[in-house]
Amino acid sequence: MQGIGQRLAWFVLSLAGVSACGKHEVASKPSAASASAVPSAAAPAAPSAVAPSAAGKPACRALAVTGLATVDGAPIVTATLLDGRHWVELAAGASVALRHTQTSREFKLVGPGHALPCRDGSEQILLADGQLSTSANLGVRPGAEVLIATPEGVVHFGDAALDLSLGAQGLRVRVKQGEAWVEPEQRAQPHFQNPVRSGSEAHLPSSRANAQSLVDTCQTAAESAQASARRVLGREGSQGSDSLGARAAAHMRERSKARMACAIAAAAAFGESDPANRQSLSAAVAHADALWQSVPRAGPSGTN
Repeated sequence: MQGIGQRLAWFVLSLAGVSACGKHEVASKPSAASASAVPSAAAPAAPSAVAPSAAGKPACRALAVTGLATVDGAPIVTATLLDGRHWVELAAGASVALRHTQTSREFKLVGPGHALPCRDGSEQILLADGQLSTSANLGVRPGAEVLIATPEGVVHFGDAALDLSLGAQGLRVRVKQGEAWVEPEQRAQPHFQNPVRSGSEAHLPSSRANAQSLVDTCQTAAESAQASARRVLGREGSQGSDSLGARAAAHMRERSKARMACAIAAAAAFGESDPANRQSLSAAVAHADALWQSVPRAGPSGTN
């Protein structure tokens, strides 16, 4: 029985690890409207914002570009691939329509603003400032969820058409179709009820949260998630509130908290004006992400 329990615990942790990566199979077909924005096969090849070795990995492809949008100073044009590791800067009046290359999710960034679309190839977008709109009925799969993180909080949904605006007054979210969950950076209750459904709006006022404090929260949440992962593999044969199922459920909750806290911290870190401090905070978030995403290995007797 002990071996079966260990294998079950390992399966739970492995499943959590796979889900955290955000790598899914291609789902729905592209919409006719967005397909018309893709260049023909005869069009010249567009520059790529990813390294050649990363070209086959999940990314975001530009479907249409208006005005000036850049990555590390290089202009984005139609068919440009964005690898989810480099921030996009949009000038006033600029916009970029994007599609996830693996899941077919589509969304649009509107400037002026800064965003990190398809973060590390996942269905996650970091928005430091600016506007963002999403499309419904594309890339929808059971259990799959899009996460949009800002310094003020997160928005997550399975299938929804949204308009988001992030500026000095905070974050505004308008749901045009479907429903979404809007969760503030602070744990105080928002002045609206989740989920926010079609035809409704939510507003998170500017919290002016310090980036360092958000990174600290991320690190604490990541350490808690890592510790809960180890507990899943321990105390074989426990019952009730300390059973394997209870520990696995607790671990999934801790992972979710860490995922959101670290995404918020990553968005806030980009807003730091000092480049050295920005790099230091971003590195701390990356380390925390590695912690909560890690899957511990059980030793011969169930230890780590």
